[in-house]
Amino acid sequence: MTILIVEDEKNIVLSLKLMLEKMGHDVVCARSGVEALEISRKISPDLVFLDIVLPGMDGFLVCQAMRKESDTSKTPIIFISALSREEDIKKAFNAGASEYIVKPFTPEKIRETVEKWL
Repeated sequence: MTILIVEDEKNIVLSLKLMLEKMGHDVVCARSGVEALEISRKISPDLVFLDIVLPGMDGFLVCQAMRKESDTSKTPIIFISALSREEDIKKAFNAGASEYIVKPFTPEKIRETVEKWL
């Protein structure tokens, strides 16, 4: 399975990438919302981990755009964000999120989420 990580913080990208590769998945990374949309159109990921605070285009807009694309309209999109206010979480689900994980996350939570959606 191919998983797209959309995150601009290098340490988070690295830890997530290592965890997912250890689980046997192919991992592709995007550091901005625009890059995420370009990549998702090329590879049609099986799952997306998406941050909210990104350069240029926030995660809410990325999620809405992915939901409008035929190849990613049904793809599980998991928000991973340090934003933990109820209104941010609601906004993510209104944008089309499948699940919302608040940073910092544990390897167990990532494994459980991947197993749930793939």
